[in-house]
Amino acid sequence: MGKQSLDETRELKVLLHQVKAFIDTMQGVLNNKEMAEHSRYVAYKDMACIYNDFAEKVRQKTKVASMFYTFKTDEMKGYMDTLWGEQKRIFEQVLIAAKMLYATLEGTLDFVDDEFDNLESFFGSRLRAAVHNKPEKEMEIQDVIEVLLLGRGLGKGTDYDRETGKFKFSGKEYIPDFIIPKLQLCIEVKLLRDGKKSKIIEEINADITAYSKQYERQLFIVYDLGCIQNEEEFKRDIESMGNIKVLIIKH
Repeated sequence: MGKQSLDETRELKVLLHQVKAFIDTMQGVLNNKEMAEHSRYVAYKDMACIYNDFAEKVRQKTKVASMFYTFKTDEMKGYMDTLWGEQKRIFEQVLIAAKMLYATLEGTLDFVDDEFDNLESFFGSRLRAAVHNKPEKEMEIQDVIEVLLLGRGLGKGTDYDRETGKFKFSGKEYIPDFIIPKLQLCIEVKLLRDGKKSKIIEEINADITAYSKQYERQLFIVYDLGCIQNEEEFKRDIESMGNIKVLIIKH
């Protein structure tokens, strides 16, 4: 799967919901016992045409041409020239194809979320061991994170970037510490010292508001020098805002 912009991810989600509604409609027709079976499937050709439109949109968005079956609707006879058994067969084939299409869309979107989870776990297991001395500046943590990203096989300028993507929000300039475009993810590093807990929380809340306009996902890596007593309490309200994760690393 190629890199996706925020708009492309949103379009895939809209397609997912549309295909789900299409499947529900078809299943509703199949399960409608109040209508005589011989007249239940007359929209089979229309359904095949709608499915073809969905398949083409998904093919364009996911850029995987070989995975999508389409129907030769121009060769299909009209419902007046087709027995209901044949109509039902085509109708059910369209439904099966639509379910496969839905699974493809769902898998494409799940891939991004899985990668987000994997990256959080990766930093959670590796970052502390890679910090040898007590850090004095956030840049020291950023440097270690970059080494870990490179060690994971990510290329700078292609898979990730550092301190790029500057934008303005409410008159203030924001520059993410790291961005990973294919995940629509920004990563912010916070170094938490004594007496700075409230300030860090304020900074994170301000960042969330701004970055939400540009990025689908946000990861805040809080390197704690002994200030946080209850990690779950610290993270709870922040992580309730959406695709936002807070990773606390204890020195």
